[in-house]
Amino acid sequence: MARRVLNEPALASVVEPGAVAERLQRAMLAALGAHTDARGRVDYARLAASDAFAAAETAARALGGARLDALAGRGERLAFWINVYNALVLHGIVRLGVRSSVRRTWNFFGRVCYRMGASVFSLDDIEHGVLRDNRWRPWPPLRPFGAGDPRRALAVAPPDPRFHFAITCGAASCPPVGVYTAAAIDGQLDLATRNFVNQEIVLAGGRLACSRLFKWYRCDFEAAGGLTGFLLRHLDPGPARAALEAGAAPCAAFRPYRWTLQHQPAD
Repeated sequence: MARRVLNEPALASVVEPGAVAERLQRAMLAALGAHTDARGRVDYARLAASDAFAAAETAARALGGARLDALAGRGERLAFWINVYNALVLHGIVRLGVRSSVRRTWNFFGRVCYRMGASVFSLDDIEHGVLRDNRWRPWPPLRPFGAGDPRRALAVAPPDPRFHFAITCGAASCPPVGVYTAAAIDGQLDLATRNFVNQEIVLAGGRLACSRLFKWYRCDFEAAGGLTGFLLRHLDPGPARAALEAGAAPCAAFRPYRWTLQHQPAD
């Protein structure tokens, strides 16, 4: 069960990475939307065979010429890797024939990859190696990049935990996604975080119940100044915020995580 590089043969022409990642994510979302019915269900067979998906795969192959060292700014790095991650998740679901859950697909996050420049990146490499600055994965508890791995230099440091609400793992409990741009990334991440936090955090039986993302990646929020402060920055006025301001423990309970596909198949 070797890695599956989904954008080979990669195109060798040198391209500006931010622009090609935005183009790729727009193409993936357009292909998905064209094959989603009024119930929100997707005809994956027609999607896989469509001209729209072929155009998205061509955009993915263009990543082979991306000059990753040109991602100089923090905003450029965040936007690029978020867009690439989300495109790769959908690409993997379509090409590996996932129809129930990525969790039931062996090592989905370690197997599906894109080639970018001289390096290959899996979903785990992007999320934990780049976006989390090479922090330990929850499962298995390992760091993606070794000390001598040149990909280590591409990490976003320090990490911005708001990215957790901008990427999807393909599960129903994941946040919705869009196209991120370097120029607007801060406002986009704030909006994505506020939307997710206010939908997923509720006061239940006197305790704050949260998405399990806050359990799995609590260390990311603590490292960024503390979970309580993070939640207070993004929670709207209401029972959950009032309880937190009154001294309630942040995320004392966790809601079930639904691993069924975020975009259910039509048949």
